[in-house]
Amino acid sequence: MLLKMLSEADKRHFLDLADLLIMADKPLLWEGKTSEELTSSTDLEALTIQRSEQDKKLMTELEESAGMQRGGGELLSGLSLPQIMKQKQKNRYGFSPSDNCLHVTNRLIDALKTYPLIKIEKPEIRIEAALSVLLKLLDGKKYDLPSTPKVILFELLLVALRDGKITSTEIALLKEFQRHHNLEDFTYDDLLEQAEVLNREISKTISIILE
Repeated sequence: MLLKMLSEADKRHFLDLADLLIMADKPLLWEGKTSEELTSSTDLEALTIQRSEQDKKLMTELEESAGMQRGGGELLSGLSLPQIMKQKQKNRYGFSPSDNCLHVTNRLIDALKTYPLIKIEKPEIRIEAALSVLLKLLDGKKYDLPSTPKVILFELLLVALRDGKITSTEIALLKEFQRHHNLEDFTYDDLLEQAEVLNREISKTISIILE
């Protein structure tokens, strides 16, 4: 909604934060199996986080709303043919082998792998792992305009409210973003209230259309 107010670099940063928010508490799988389905032959290193079609659709909508497609963090529209070909040569996560940054989900998986298997699905561990990734994304991040973190926080609140409620993991991430950028509690509360109002109005509009 307000993403076009952001610079290209801040849009890319927002998309990474949104991806983390979406994936932070999604189901864990090992070779496509849940923890209850694991056997002695299951490769425990083959950890993935289940991304639903709805999650994929949401990220696509966010990218389109920002006027961006993530492919190594570059804006694909307007690229020359050689640049587009270079993009296509990058790996499936959108980054070339020489890039230092990893896909957000890969970062989250790496963080989760540092915990014992018996604890890895506990809510407090999922929060701790997600926060460790968030802190790396936020490390040294400053904005030119004081309005930018507010815009990003508002958009992240809308992402969190997509299914009607904000989970404890999402709250932890959102509050850490607030803390990192020294946003007042009343600012957080006001933005949350507005995001909830907008989310309700969108839901009402969709219901009217579908009647």
